[in-house]
Amino acid sequence: MNAQVDKFIAPMRELNALAVENVEKVLDIQLKYIEDNAKAGIESLKSAAAVNDLEGFKSYLTKQVEVSKKLTERAMSDSKSMMDLSKTYSTEIQKIMKDALATG
Repeated sequence: MNAQVDKFIAPMRELNALAVENVEKVLDIQLKYIEDNAKAGIESLKSAAAVNDLEGFKSYLTKQVEVSKKLTERAMSDSKSMMDLSKTYSTEIQKIMKDALATG
């Protein structure tokens, strides 16, 4: 009887561990993105407050374009990472279920 229970529970444990691992990775990506955006926002405010003249304003605008470009590139990279995680997660779930059904 224990062997049958183990056959049922083992895949559930694997699925739960996989879910936890995936959530940790997703949250890590999201938290880093939020932190980077917050830092960029604060730096932007500091830079804007330091503008004293037209040349400073032009420099500020140029820097903001660069920051926006970097944040956009980061968002695209993070999106790709999230898609890759999703594909890997799906593949691993299928493998666990296939193995569970093969031994069941």
